[in-house]
Amino acid sequence: MKKLNIGIIGCGAIFRLMHFHVLKKMKNKFTISSVYDINKEAIKNSGIKNVNLSKDVKSILRDPEIDAVFILTPISTHVKYTIDALSNNKHVFLEKPAALSIKEIDLMIKVSNKYRRYVQVGMVLRHSNWFLKLKKIIDLNKYGKVLWMHWLETRPFDPINWRYDSTNNNGDAVINDKAVHQINLFNAIAGAKPKSVAAFAGQYLLNKSKSKKLRAFNREVFLSGDSNDHLMSIIEYENGIKADLLISYVSPYARESRWVIQLEKAKIDTHFETFVKGKKDKLFQWGTNPSSIYIFKDDNKYSVPWKIPMSYPPSTDNLAFYDENKNDPLHPGSTRQLNEFYNCVTKGVKPVCSLELARKDTEVTEALERSIKYKKIVYV
Repeated sequence: MKKLNIGIIGCGAIFRLMHFHVLKKMKNKFTISSVYDINKEAIKNSGIKNVNLSKDVKSILRDPEIDAVFILTPISTHVKYTIDALSNNKHVFLEKPAALSIKEIDLMIKVSNKYRRYVQVGMVLRHSNWFLKLKKIIDLNKYGKVLWMHWLETRPFDPINWRYDSTNNNGDAVINDKAVHQINLFNAIAGAKPKSVAAFAGQYLLNKSKSKKLRAFNREVFLSGDSNDHLMSIIEYENGIKADLLISYVSPYARESRWVIQLEKAKIDTHFETFVKGKKDKLFQWGTNPSSIYIFKDDNKYSVPWKIPMSYPPSTDNLAFYDENKNDPLHPGSTRQLNEFYNCVTKGVKPVCSLELARKDTEVTEALERSIKYKKIVYV
């Protein structure tokens, strides 16, 4: 088995909390040869030891012993670093989002094709057991075609300032950094080209002119910037499927990530990483952050009482999938996505989450931004 020598550009939270743990677990496939971060404290805090600390990015990209690089830096650097890496015959693992515009992604695709090197974009959820199971259920067509989708995501702010401070440099925290996940999965399930979008967004708590103390996961931090802190949007696909997405950073004490998919003969209610400890029983511990899929079949077995409550809560009778994600740090799918990157480099297998796929997601994010800016429906 060939071991890949890799260089790490950016040793911040995404490296420290996810990629580093997976790379250590896959030490028979990857060797971290060299790392670079403009912030030396980030390298120190990551816990990485016994590796070469590069003085700059160029020394990693020009090292003939390095097979591939991981670009885990702010979005404003993605295009330049990726093109430089490809030009030096390096394969690239690029954290999402790939870029802020279709024009930038087209440029990276052109360079990737020229040097015959792959770029895999870190859309980690596409590799999770949760999503693969969900797509398999839908693709079996047992419950008919998809009619509409709804995703509700409430969460605290991310404690990283650069996500919010300049949308010109790093895009919008809600749209480019967060909603791109949901858009990617919407596109995969819809199986058709997006036709039009309508979106509303703004700032409830975040302020572009002064720092404010805001809840960020398990602590409070001072944040400011011109990013939105909430988004409400609708996407219509060419095959008639409609998907709405609500993302809010202003409800930190009610974290929820719930996706409802209505099919012709059933409704799927899926919870991604539940952050509430549930009742322990023989089947489930509910002590971690599990993902689950519930199916409500339209088979006339449920009575519909005209009384409150009129909806049935999820129960084990409806449960089709449950996973506590114990084998993956930070995000489900993190191990499978790096296995795919390994095969991409060693076997020439084009990654699922390619630049071409990222381009389709970016078509939607650009349309969302135009819809918000011009206050109108935008055609993709």
